[in-house]
Amino acid sequence: MYKQMTLEDFVSATSSSKPVPGGGSVAALTAANGASLIAMLCNLTVGKKGYEDHWDKMKEVADICSKKAQDFLDVIEKDSKAFNDYMQALKMPKGDKEEIMAREMCIASALYDATFVPLQLARQAEKLFEYADYAISFGNKMATSDGAIAVLLLKSAITSALYNVKINLPSIENVAIKQKIVALMDQVEQSANQQEKTILEKVKMSKFLKWLIATREFLIYFSNTLILRKKRRNRYRKKSWQTADSFF
Repeated sequence: MYKQMTLEDFVSATSSSKPVPGGGSVAALTAANGASLIAMLCNLTVGKKGYEDHWDKMKEVADICSKKAQDFLDVIEKDSKAFNDYMQALKMPKGDKEEIMAREMCIASALYDATFVPLQLARQAEKLFEYADYAISFGNKMATSDGAIAVLLLKSAITSALYNVKINLPSIENVAIKQKIVALMDQVEQSANQQEKTILEKVKMSKFLKWLIATREFLIYFSNTLILRKKRRNRYRKKSWQTADSFF
């Protein structure tokens, strides 16, 4: 349902008083946008002169990220459904033992989806940093900023998704499963933080090098201009003295 919405309708639905689509769905959309920007950077590189050695790999990465973007859009529906199922399970009757047991089973099942859907989203988004790094390092330099924005979006999606996981942790009674979830969360979060920092440092360095090159070219131009002016001035002075000699 949400996947087929226009941007205006989706934003309107998100800002309504209904709990879905909520943060989890927006996180999925954010991840989709991040993946799409990586694909765009790759597609802007394919066919571009000077990047011939990377055309084939760029095509491959673009296809992977485009497919991932569609997968993330599907998560919008999954996240909303997981939340609705959990809320419905909480409203189930608990009059006798059978109803209580059925309710607890439904809550456990819905809680599983409400926890693992965003956790899986975070894991899948984290894997795309590798492609963002490649696209930024060897892709069209005119679109480097788009790659940087992709990294920021992916990191935002991961952080947002993990918040939804964290909020469900107190409701998970199985200690062993809870510990595994926490360990996996920490792993994904630390990896995402490190990769974001590393990639964005490359972007900053790239911009710094561009500044150095531009400055160097300006200094060369300025120096050549001064030399040319000096030569012209010397010729003018020589000509002036020759004119003076002819006067006498």
